[in-house]
Amino acid sequence: MLKVIDIDAEYSGDFEENTKMVLAAQESPAGFKPLYQKWLKPVYRYFYFRLENEKDAEDLTSQVFLKVLEDLPRYHNRGSFPAWLFAIARARAIDFYRKQGRVVPLAKAEFKVDDVDLTSQTVKTDELRRVMSLIRNLPSDEQELLRLRFAADLNYREIGELLHRKEDSVRKAVSRILDRIKVEVNYD
Repeated sequence: MLKVIDIDAEYSGDFEENTKMVLAAQESPAGFKPLYQKWLKPVYRYFYFRLENEKDAEDLTSQVFLKVLEDLPRYHNRGSFPAWLFAIARARAIDFYRKQGRVVPLAKAEFKVDDVDLTSQTVKTDELRRVMSLIRNLPSDEQELLRLRFAADLNYREIGELLHRKEDSVRKAVSRILDRIKVEVNYD
């Protein structure tokens, strides 16, 4: 049975933590390291699941953090740092696709058990294949919601800020997508 873990509780205190890390990074280049270490893996996973290519995911991840470092002095904490960070990441992905002239859907990327805690905790290998098949057939905007929620580890509020949607709307959309997938997995 497909089991989904709600990670919002994990991020409940992150707004204050992110704010402190951003302020430290703005004060000193050495203060950037904790911010980088915290967000490196989620940004990389986001790109990996978009691109299906480790080298391209690494290149884009490094571009994002160079842009963040460059723009950080002008960053004002009006929203959430993760929404700002992933707005940069999404822009880099769009530029990449524009230059490459190709799009790789989320479901074409293979889940690696070591890379994504969600897979190792939630489904067996055969269920994962069925779920990935179902994801492959989702519209791109629904795939993006799943990518932001589970590959990038953003909470609903952060996704809402990034996509200019209400938090509750994002929560309901993700829930509906997951419910449809659960029904299909259990139906087979």
